Amino acid sequence: MDQARAPAIGGVSTYRESIELPTDTTTQAERLIREIGLEGYSQIQFRRDSRGKPYLMEINPRLTSGVEIAVRAGIDFPYLVYQWANEEPLMPSPGYRTGMRMRYLEGDLLTTLQTIVQRGRPGVTPPLQALLEFLTDFFVPSGYDYLDWQDLGPTWAAIGEMVDHVQYRLKHHL
Repeated sequence: MDQARAPAIGGVSTYRESIELPTDTTTQAERLIREIGLEGYSQIQFRRDSRGKPYLMEINPRLTSGVEIAVRAGIDFPYLVYQWANEEPLMPSPGYRTGMRMRYLEGDLLTTLQTIVQRGRPGVTPPLQALLEFLTDFFVPSGYDYLDWQDLGPTWAAIGEMVDHVQYRLKHHL
């Protein structure tokens, strides 16, 4: 459901977009979940090699921070889990919107700064390109983790923690 930009060598998703489910990985994920007998919500992550071949990275059988993009795109997984846990009937989803974007600003900023420290390593975006992508992404309509205009308390707390964390990481060379 979503593809994500992450730190150069892996880690937290910093910029996510809802996409159509790729047939190859969807088929593999569904078969895997049935085979291991997993019930309820799961997030299955794949990574593709340079030829586009998918490889299983991990299975998260719990709600993750990336679930917000699914909710904004039209599938309320937390509510579905609530219904499932209470043995209420689950209604089929009519679908979801593609092209929805979410951004984890602290992670995106740190990832961009890491491209400077790790420049030249295989798979690391050149620093100027990474900086331009970081800046131009502010002009793309996106939701931001921790931002809710009806309740700015979590936003202010996240900003304070982000400033402290970025300063610490800069002092310790990321």
